Amino acid sequence: MRYLYKTLVLFLVALSTNAQVRTINNGAIIKVSPTANIKAVNGSITNVNSGQINNDGNIYLDLDYTQNTAADYAGGNTSWLWFEGNINQNIIADAPVNITRLRVDNGNRVVLGNQVHVQQNLDLTYNGHVELGIHNLIMSPIATINNYNVNNYIITNSTGILQQQVANANIVFPVGNTSYNPATLNNSGVIDDFQVRVFDQVLEEGTTGTIQTSGVVNRTWMIDEVNLGGSNVEVTLQWQTADELAFDRNNCGVAHHLGGTIWDNPPIYTNATSVNPNTWSRARSGFNSFSPFVVRDRVALLPVDLLLFEAKRKDRNDVQLTWVTNSEINCQGFDIERMLDNETDFVKIGWVDGQGTTIHSTYYEELDDNNFEGISYYRLKQMNLDGTYSYSEIKAVEGIQAESIIRIFPNPTSDILNIDLTSEATYVQIKIYDSKGALVLDAQQEMNNNQLIQIHHLGRWADGVYLLRLTTDSNQVYIRKFVKE
Repeated sequence: MRYLYKTLVLFLVALSTNAQVRTINNGAIIKVSPTANIKAVNGSITNVNSGQINNDGNIYLDLDYTQNTAADYAGGNTSWLWFEGNINQNIIADAPVNITRLRVDNGNRVVLGNQVHVQQNLDLTYNGHVELGIHNLIMSPIATINNYNVNNYIITNSTGILQQQVANANIVFPVGNTSYNPATLNNSGVIDDFQVRVFDQVLEEGTTGTIQTSGVVNRTWMIDEVNLGGSNVEVTLQWQTADELAFDRNNCGVAHHLGGTIWDNPPIYTNATSVNPNTWSRARSGFNSFSPFVVRDRVALLPVDLLLFEAKRKDRNDVQLTWVTNSEINCQGFDIERMLDNETDFVKIGWVDGQGTTIHSTYYEELDDNNFEGISYYRLKQMNLDGTYSYSEIKAVEGIQAESIIRIFPNPTSDILNIDLTSEATYVQIKIYDSKGALVLDAQQEMNNNQLIQIHHLGRWADGVYLLRLTTDSNQVYIRKFVKE
């Protein structure tokens, strides 16, 4: 073991330091001149206590590089900090480490123990990986990554990201986890730094929720920009055949997570591009916001999240249709379809424009002129901009029988009770009793032709069976039961 306590200047062509455990620079200055080499054979280098390593040549390591906060490493334009051991090696630090030129040549991995900044070049020469864990690998605006491929890439096995600047040129982020899944970004907007990592799942809510088991490439690319706004990015994602989950490669595209269960799905679905016999890619342009990205096929996710669809009779001549969407992706609009109980098919009776793409809730309301005495059935046909469509559930609405004098609906009810009375009465007295016979409502109402009586705020009442007693000004009495639930 060699302890260096003074300035050591190396002008030799090569210098080898044989150390079984480690070489410690305890506050000295080590200078490696151009074309000179320093090599820790079967050992490591520890740089501590204001130690400085000024490297203009090559420093070879068979084991780890360790540096504390007070120490510093500086490399010249032709220098390499060169990891060439035959096992996993580590960069261990209690603060971010700046490395001008970093080479991984160990057939294994260099594992980061803190954030690493590369000023000029990262070279993955011989089956070399950099494993990030929870730490970031930051490339300067002029830095490049070389010799990456399916065997040599940045392993994003936790929350650590690879950061690079992206302008109007293809910049490859050579990332992967259990397999090589690079993302290529091209930014025709404002130049910005982008952060990328990839993990081996697709989740319903981007980073949480139900695991998707079909219709997707089993990878999620986390892509973010450092400075929000101004970007216009084309994203190209690459995967292996073995990454696919019951996936239609002939009808697929790049999808972008917008929040919750909302996804900006591909506007069109086309064939994946063959990179080689077992490697594929898909590209999509026009992104100016960033979060999880996935590759999915046409049937992986519905484009409209329909929260509510209701059809209720408003009066003897009209049916009220109401629906609410939580979000819409490429939604052209909605066909309103109806089938009467004496018919055998649904027919289109109306059209309502959709919102295109929105992450906000949208409320829709339409009135159908319908005095049919039997049961009417309604559904929505939601149309997408790409020609695909989906149906809502079917709702049934009762008609008003010609011989019926009084009708109450909905029954059961949760909040509002409608009373439809066919009578020439000018006013009515309304009394409602609970199942124990207690009077819970006593009211009067003036009447006009075909007026619908409405009783509100039943949501405050206890659930159960109630008795409605209606008395007209001509002493006609009508009694009906209804259920509050």
